Amino acid sequence: MTLVAEILAIGDELVHGALLDTNSKWLAGELEAMGAVVQRFVVVSDDPVELRAVIADSCARADVVVATGGLGPTLDDRTRDVVADVLGGPLWFHEESWAQVQQWLQGRRRPVPESNRRQAMLPPGAVPIANPVGTAPGFQVKIGKAWFFAVPGVPREMKVLMRDHVLGVVAKMPGLRPMAQLWLRVLGPSEALLGERIEKFMVPHRNPAVGITASGGLLTIRIVASAQTREQAAGLCETTAAELRPLLGDWLFCEGTVELPEAVVQRLKAAGCTLALAESCTGGLAAARLVDVPGASAVFRGGVVAYADESKEDLLGVPRAVLQQHGAVSEPVAAAMAEGARARFGADVALSTTGVAGPDGGTAQKPVGMVCFALASADGTRAWTLRIPDLGRAFVRDRAVFEVWRALLARSP
Repeated sequence: MTLVAEILAIGDELVHGALLDTNSKWLAGELEAMGAVVQRFVVVSDDPVELRAVIADSCARADVVVATGGLGPTLDDRTRDVVADVLGGPLWFHEESWAQVQQWLQGRRRPVPESNRRQAMLPPGAVPIANPVGTAPGFQVKIGKAWFFAVPGVPREMKVLMRDHVLGVVAKMPGLRPMAQLWLRVLGPSEALLGERIEKFMVPHRNPAVGITASGGLLTIRIVASAQTREQAAGLCETTAAELRPLLGDWLFCEGTVELPEAVVQRLKAAGCTLALAESCTGGLAAARLVDVPGASAVFRGGVVAYADESKEDLLGVPRAVLQQHGAVSEPVAAAMAEGARARFGADVALSTTGVAGPDGGTAQKPVGMVCFALASADGTRAWTLRIPDLGRAFVRDRAVFEVWRALLARSP
């Protein structure tokens, strides 16, 4: 027996593209870490006919269904109403939930509109899930063979209700099978070339399962195993990884399940090393992703976005003669940018980017996708050039940022 889970993301704003569903990714990671098998995500509108069909379908197939969204106070928040319709009974009013909603609003000196009473209405048989960080209580109820959990769509609120209540309930259910993952990060080959190299590991129903995910030039080999214990599953992942590593060679530059900016912060902390960035074509993208990591302030001293030649001179001290002789997109300019950032921020290491992101600005000598990098440290300065495929401006910039992470992770702690 295996516990099967499905995730529903509810809201017109998701279907119409006004907002991106990030909840499902987080939920899948948490549920799979517990040993549930997440077999489907569904993004569905607030339309009651569509929503009813999706809820009924998921609850007929899965053991656990987690739905995010549709629990607000307005008439287009229909999750509770549709669930009541699926169950064939009226909503009921939960006084304690209403008291919590009022207390939350009054505690922030906000008015208490009568429409917020809707958030204390629950489907028949539902058990409320208190929300200490917002006005939308969740609920759980049995629908068909599944336990159905409704939580708010606001990510901060969703995570609190999941951690405080839902995950603890799921952890006691039968059918959980411990799982482990190991990710191998690859830069260099195309997805097709990498797939040919490791195709014998990517057969269906293999344990561990092996797959490739592509994002902005970065390829991630995902190794996912299940076993009787988490330790056994991790051992299966490592056995497969040991077979894959010789096939990857220099393409492999990082392992682990954390995101690359977090891995960079961890590596710099372990080395007791501080970092500065000087960015041109990446426009602060590397710095922005780095400061998304909690604790980045321990290692990141600061960055400069020096887009114009004058900014490279004024902010980073790049000599005008170097710019005139070599041009902004060149290894000498990248080296001067890195050295300038290192000196100005007093960092142990500085890394720079300067290139042609496109779609315009390329020449025969310096085509779109040409990016120069430099890494300056007490050991000296190293500069290099990467020719990134011209697959669009966003692709070039993303691939350049991945090269930043690769260069930093390649340094020994």
